[in-house]
Amino acid sequence: MKKVILTFIAIVCFGLSTAMAQNTNTNPAITQFVEQHFPNTTIKMVMPDEDDIDVVLSDYTKIEFKLNNEWKKVDCEHSTTSPAVPATLVPEQITAYVNANFNNANIMKLEKKYFGWEIELDNGLEVNFNKNFKMTKIDD
Repeated sequence: MKKVILTFIAIVCFGLSTAMAQNTNTNPAITQFVEQHFPNTTIKMVMPDEDDIDVVLSDYTKIEFKLNNEWKKVDCEHSTTSPAVPATLVPEQITAYVNANFNNANIMKLEKKYFGWEIELDNGLEVNFNKNFKMTKIDD
């Protein structure tokens, strides 16, 4: 009997998680963000949890939003249409630093962190900036 109950619970949990993962309903603020910065894509999946909202676009771009709908991470590493994070999202100071120090590099990931910003370039380098946009660390 225990096996039957555990099997039933597993099936229900799997069904709920699958239904939630395929949810494409989102609030207007997230939809507007996607339409503004990623006009050639659509929202494919919305996966909310207790900490944030993960959104996957039709070109496989991943965006993480805080629960207040503010974006915190954009990952274009697997995008089929966008060669880099849209310039409209990258602070000018970061763009200037990348252009001056990494000729022809594209920003594939951009994340707002508690200490400032973190980017990942298409050459594999990760660069951290403080809240004043001063470079603090480079990892390869």
